[in-house]
Parts: sequence; structure tokens; C-alpha cells
Amino acid sequence: MPSNTFLNLPEDKQNRLMDAASREFSAKPYNEASINKIIQEAGIPRGSFYMYFQDKEELFRYLVHGYVEQLLMVLEESLLRESGDVFAALRALFDYVWEKRGEQSLGGMGAMSAIISRNGGMQRGALLDLLDSSQALKRLRQSVNPELLDLRREEDLDHMLAVLLSVAGPLLYAGIEAGDAPGYREHLDGILDILRRGMAKNKDA
Repeated sequence: MPSNTFLNLPEDKQNRLMDAASREFSAKPYNEASINKIIQEAGIPRGSFYMYFQDKEELFRYLVHGYVEQLLMVLEESLLRESGDVFAALRALFDYVWEKRGEQSLGGMGAMSAIISRNGGMQRGALLDLLDSSQALKRLRQSVNPELLDLRREEDLDHMLAVLLSVAGPLLYAGIEAGDAPGYREHLDGILDILRRGMAKNKDA
């Protein structure tokens, strides 16, 4: 996470640096991205950058965190619209990413897609780490309708959400990478339908 010095900057100055970082990481793989180019585009001194972030990795992870936080907020909003149906909300999240995939500005799904394409391994890890975190589960738990799920123990809701997110995270990641690949939404629907109905033939066993 960045320093308090960065977090206390005016929002437009924060956005200027993060927008420059988004453009650089969208255009080049992580190992080729240049801090010098980012700070030149943002119009900040090199010394100031290192008062904000320890290094390039911390900047990159904070940028990724912002995109994942956006996805989590969309999922929360989708749960509210879908009356707490987590399966419908995950489909709505995928549709949101698909519809916004052409947006290249900071926070746009097109920029996120480009960053993923060029920084697959590190980006994927950051996505899954946040989506599977206890913080995410705590936030989502409040919006899920438990009446729509087969909950038999107190801890079942957390376990179900963890399973769904662990499956949906890679699917979302792969869907962003797939771009216009045909049939990917149907693939997502098929997996979610299997999870909704359960895999055991004898449900009471």
C-alpha cells in the first residue's frame, strides 16, 4: 500500500500518477515498464515518487488493487439488484466486464484487460488474492440472500462464497484475457449451473 503522504494528496494528483501508471503497465510487461516514464507523464519528481511508493512493485499492486476493488463493488451492487442471488450476481459481473472492455481510461475494463494480457502471472495472483480474502467474504456475506442457498451449518455461507469466488476468479480472469472469444459466457453459465444444482446425485448422502 502507498504511504500516507500519497493518500493525503489531492485526488487529481493521485489520479494523474495512477493514470500514468495504468498507461505504462497497459503498454508494456511489468519488467519493461519504466518508473521514469511514469513520473515524467505524471509530472512529479523522482524523489516524490519514492515518498509515495517503495518501488515499482508496490505501485503495480496498488493499481491492480484498485481494479479488483472496483470489481468487488460491482459484485456487491449486482447482489443488491439480484435480491441476493449470488449466481445471478456473478453473471452480472461478467457482463459488466464484457460491456466495459473497450474503456481504456484509468479504471476502465479495457485498461485492466491490457494490464492482464501483459502481466498475466502477477496480475492473476493479485486478482485471486483479493477476491478470496476474508475481507471480501465479509462484505459479500451481508448482501447474499441465505434463503436461496442450501445452508445446513452456520459456517456454510462463508464456505460456499469462498468456493464460488475461487471458481469465479479464474473464470473472470480468463474471460478478460479471452476478449471476443465465442462461447465464453456459455462456459461460465455452465459452471455456475453445476455449482447451483450441486454435483452429488444423492444430496442427503
